[in-house]
Amino acid sequence: MIELTSVFQRPSMADNSLLLTVTETARLLRISRNLAYELVARGELPSVRLGRVIRIPRFGLESWLAREAGLPEHASPVVSSNLQTH
Repeated sequence: MIELTSVFQRPSMADNSLLLTVTETARLLRISRNLAYELVARGELPSVRLGRVIRIPRFGLESWLAREAGLPEHASPVVSSNLQTH
């Protein structure tokens, strides 16, 4: 039997990092990497610049996604790399 977490989690996103790369964010949102960079450049997607490196705060991504989807302010996190199996 294949464990669900091994099928759906990518190693780079499975660790609950506080910061995601733009590529990881694009994969989570199922959009192109170019569109993710465009959203960052337009200031629509929350990001942090660390020198020349761009990172997306996981909490900021969750909050942004909730706002874009019209969810209530205190909605549960919508971006999670942990899948629970029963």
